Amino acid sequence: MKGTDAVTRSEIVRRAYQRFNDKDFEGVLELCDSDIEFRDLLADDGRAYGREAVNRRLMDRFSSATVQVTVADVVEMGYKVIAVVRCQVYDSAGNPVGPTIVATDHFSFRGERISRVETTRFNDLPDEIRTVLLPGTPLSTGT
Repeated sequence: MKGTDAVTRSEIVRRAYQRFNDKDFEGVLELCDSDIEFRDLLADDGRAYGREAVNRRLMDRFSSATVQVTVADVVEMGYKVIAVVRCQVYDSAGNPVGPTIVATDHFSFRGERISRVETTRFNDLPDEIRTVLLPGTPLSTGT
C-alpha cells in the first residue's frame, strides 16, 4: 500500500460493510482473496472457504432477511483490522427482529485483499433472529 493514492485496510473494511449493507455480495467478494475464509456468526463451527462458498453462504443467509451493519470503530493492528459493529436484523417485510447485536469482526489480509473474516459476538443470538436467518436446513461448513 504505497503511494499517496493507496487505500488503507480500514477503508477496505468500511467498503466491504457498505457493499454488504447494499446486499452487493459480489462487490464484497471483489475485496477478498480468492481463498477467503469466512466464519459464520450463526454457526460456531461453520466456515466457508473460497469466494464461491462465501457467496453461497451470504446469498442463502440473507435471501429472506436483511442485516444492517453500523460500524462503531475500525482499528488496524499489524496485518489485522478489527471492527466493532452493531447489527440489526430485519425480516422480509422490513420489520426489525430482536435486539441489536454487538460484535467484533476480525479481518486478516493478504496484501490488499481480505483473506479471513472471523466474528466474535458478545451475547447469544436470540431465537427469533436465528429463526429469520436460518429458515431452512443448516448450511454446509465448507466445500
